[in-house]
Amino acid sequence: MKILTRYILKEMTGPTVLGLIFYTSIILMQRLFQLAGLIIRRSLPIATVAKLLLLSLPWIIVLTVPMSLLFGILIAIGRLSSDSEIIAMRALGISTKTIYLPVFLFSFAIFLVNLYLMIVVLPRGNAELARLTADLVTQSAAKEIKPRIFYDEFENLMIYVDDVDPRTGQWRGVFVADSRADENEGTTPAQAVESAHHDQPGNALGQKGGQRIIIARNGNIATIKALRQTWMNLHIAETHVWDPRKPDRYDLNRNALQRILLPEKVPGETQNRAASRSFREMTLRELLRQVRELRHSVVDRENYNLARVEIQKKFAIPFACIVFGIVGLPLGITNRRGGKSSGFSLSIAIIVFYYVLINNGEQLAANGRISPFIGMWTADILLLGLGIYLLIRANRDIGAQKGDGGFFRRIITAISTRKERRRHSRDGSEGSSILSRLDITFPNILDRYILREFLKVLGLVMLSTIVLMLIIQYTELSNDIREHKIPFHMVFAYFRFFLFQIFHWMLPISVLVSTLVTFGMMSRNNEITAIKSGGVSLYRVALPILAVAALLSVLAYLLLDFVLPYSNQRMAQIEARIKGKKPIPVSAQQKLWLLGKGHYLLNFLSYDKETKTLAQVQVFEMHPAEFRLTRRVYAQRARWDGQGWVFENGWMRSFTDDGQSTYTPIAQPIRLYYAERPQDFETEVKSPDQMTFAQLRRYLETIRNAGYAPEEFSVKLYTKTSWPVLSLVMALIALPFAFRIGKRGALYGVGIALILGIVYWITFALFTKFGEVGNLPPILSAWSANILFAMAATYMFLHVET
Repeated sequence: MKILTRYILKEMTGPTVLGLIFYTSIILMQRLFQLAGLIIRRSLPIATVAKLLLLSLPWIIVLTVPMSLLFGILIAIGRLSSDSEIIAMRALGISTKTIYLPVFLFSFAIFLVNLYLMIVVLPRGNAELARLTADLVTQSAAKEIKPRIFYDEFENLMIYVDDVDPRTGQWRGVFVADSRADENEGTTPAQAVESAHHDQPGNALGQKGGQRIIIARNGNIATIKALRQTWMNLHIAETHVWDPRKPDRYDLNRNALQRILLPEKVPGETQNRAASRSFREMTLRELLRQVRELRHSVVDRENYNLARVEIQKKFAIPFACIVFGIVGLPLGITNRRGGKSSGFSLSIAIIVFYYVLINNGEQLAANGRISPFIGMWTADILLLGLGIYLLIRANRDIGAQKGDGGFFRRIITAISTRKERRRHSRDGSEGSSILSRLDITFPNILDRYILREFLKVLGLVMLSTIVLMLIIQYTELSNDIREHKIPFHMVFAYFRFFLFQIFHWMLPISVLVSTLVTFGMMSRNNEITAIKSGGVSLYRVALPILAVAALLSVLAYLLLDFVLPYSNQRMAQIEARIKGKKPIPVSAQQKLWLLGKGHYLLNFLSYDKETKTLAQVQVFEMHPAEFRLTRRVYAQRARWDGQGWVFENGWMRSFTDDGQSTYTPIAQPIRLYYAERPQDFETEVKSPDQMTFAQLRRYLETIRNAGYAPEEFSVKLYTKTSWPVLSLVMALIALPFAFRIGKRGALYGVGIALILGIVYWITFALFTKFGEVGNLPPILSAWSANILFAMAATYMFLHVET
């Protein structure tokens, strides 16, 4: 191999590997934060969580490898072009083929690697990941269920346990609401009743496995690992089934042992989406067999299209490596003035164009509007044509260039600029050296220069992370968008609101990367040495970065408390429609289960604040000594009249000790006295990220009194104050490393940033999860990572030679 070939390959390898690590780490950090709770809450071993991350790598790397290749080529060739090395090679008589050959060989090698990952590794990884995820969802339920807390993580299944034996783990007093019917989508008795009132007669409660209430004296969970099944065993159980259209008919069955198979399917997963996922878990041979079997099927035409799309995708995405190599080479050559930052921007623009085109093509092909080949290969063909055209044009431009002294003029300009800087430095140092060192002016010329470089890098990093997150999110939702025929304006609105969430997530890591890259480039160009020789302390040099980081922290808090609650709420509503769910209006979203202030449980569909009325309310009154049902009250409405709750249009059924029951219709409004007041129902059910700090604090008090676990919400409350400060902490922790980078440059700084970011994310996730399970005070768990990293950063910065 020629020296020149090795040199060009070496120039491309560094940025490509760094881009791969950066893009992959950004996605892994988010997934790691999501999985960190599994370690603490479900008591999973670290090896299992590591296996989840490892199995997630194939589908992540398949997407990030083409991006990284384009990034590496644009950075490397752009650097050679901006330093006039390409012109020097041509001036020495080196042919363009010699210059282009390493790029094409490198792209082809990456294509082979990605093709192997796509055809061999990815199906196995997806299949194993799906199996492991399903096992974790079901097998860890026993560790998730806590006494006197409603557990509704399974779809259409709510489990309440009154107490747990600390020695055996046996449940004492079990209440189960099972709404797993074919047509009923409600997850509570109230929703099932509402569905039965409006649906066809065939959907009545008690038919087709309708909603059931099961009350047992004891219970536990057993797992059959060989069959990958999880069963709930209920001892001395009573099963209550009732038809809302025939309230006088009531089925009550008693069993010494009743077993319930817990669902394996992930909540919200539709049949078509499950089929799409199964195709992604198939090898190429299996997909070809599916295509042959479904070729003449009329019913499964969509699955036939999905299988063909998946086959084309296995070749189209790896081929993007060759396409990006052909496109990136001429763009890097012609981008002489932009340097690395311009190459970075070009790679982002091309990546956005490619993945938007290929995802839309996948949707159109799956719907049968275009052939799978056209849908998956259009982006490759268009970019390939563009690349060939630009390559021919760039080759012609290089041949037309002559040694016009531009290289030498750049050297002369650099020398004159350096002399000008030294002259200004001498002029500035002629006064009092003490005043020079203090330099209390802010912002001065140096501050503005540092801020300009920092903000430029910050903008590029934020842009790249935003694009990456948008691509990943769009890829995950593309099947749902296609399946439910979501219009473009709704998809656009979803991602418009999603931008605020990405900015909230990625701002701290972007500040960390930008600080390291900015001072890394200044150290490599000897600017830090020149600043120190001028008598300016590094503490003073770091001041503009810290000031901007502090302002960004304030901006992050304003975004978190004033913008994100609304945008996340709107995003959740749109996402529910994208996934085919029927969202309840925000004004009607309520806690559907409530632990009463006596020996009873309440269930309702919604609560109207204006009229103080509960809709589709049920009260399950329990025996004070034995966990069994003594009376069940149902009403279509229950209105607060200032003294009690007035139940209308319903019934009451009482259960005696000998197993008999008495039915009493509520023909006239009747006032019943329960301890709950209207304010106990006035809190809307929202996730913490859809509430402001004040709303979350009020909601926390409500759920604490309602029988729900308050620890997780307490941690989320204090995280709203600790997370915005993270941008300042990231700037602090970056500074001591940035000034130690020396001649290694910006790419080394990005690598350091990734390591620091991963370490912080692990620390933050572990501390917050410890707080959510009650092992740490909430405020300490939310602030521990910030305090530890800020202390470490301050100590290290004080020991830097300034």
